[in-house]
Amino acid sequence: MKTLQTPGLRPLARGGAAEQILDDLRERILSREFSRGDKLPTEREMAASYQVSGATVREAIRALATIHMVEVRHGSGAYVTADAGQLIAQSLDSMIKLEKIGTQDVLGVLSALNAHAAELAAVRGTEAQITNMQDALTQIEQGSTCEDFEVGLKRFLDGLADASHNALLIATCKFLSGLQIDMTRQLAGGSVKRWRQATGLLAADRRKLVTAIARHDANKARTLTLECHRRAEEAVNELS
Repeated sequence: MKTLQTPGLRPLARGGAAEQILDDLRERILSREFSRGDKLPTEREMAASYQVSGATVREAIRALATIHMVEVRHGSGAYVTADAGQLIAQSLDSMIKLEKIGTQDVLGVLSALNAHAAELAAVRGTEAQITNMQDALTQIEQGSTCEDFEVGLKRFLDGLADASHNALLIATCKFLSGLQIDMTRQLAGGSVKRWRQATGLLAADRRKLVTAIARHDANKARTLTLECHRRAEEAVNELS
């Protein structure tokens, strides 16, 4: 962690001072001039550099905290916490709620994205990532509690996304997979039997998928992923 110095900050144009500070700091964070973990200059230092009041700086920092780009630690200062996955998740969550996007549409998009992730995983996935996916499937198959199934499923789906080595795809897939897992949890209603029923329908296909990835067969990995999603929708319908 480093503490940022004030010389890089600059005076503002007329009007909308807090918004200008927000935009300036946000751009510096997104460009990684200010990196995750860095401590921002103090309120007094920024006020002097931007030539504004402390209240104006506080307003900008509060706005940055609201969009999860910084964290204000009382008695310590403001620290950069921006995370690509979190930013994408926040945007997608807002869009899904605003547009009232339904479950089937979410699963349809996730199906296409995971199919692409599987193709990339077959080309880019490491041996360690493939082993992680295999272990996740074992965790699901041997699950004895609802938490076992949920943690194993998240581990598998996140592992598939990670193996794509595409940052945008990873963040988007993980968010949408999280929605799928939330939905399965709600439908299972705390029943181990229902979790086992839902995951059992896909067990064989998921094993075949990981095998295709391990063999670097991108076309087969894509086809099997789409088949897994088709069966996942069947599982959801059976639980509903």
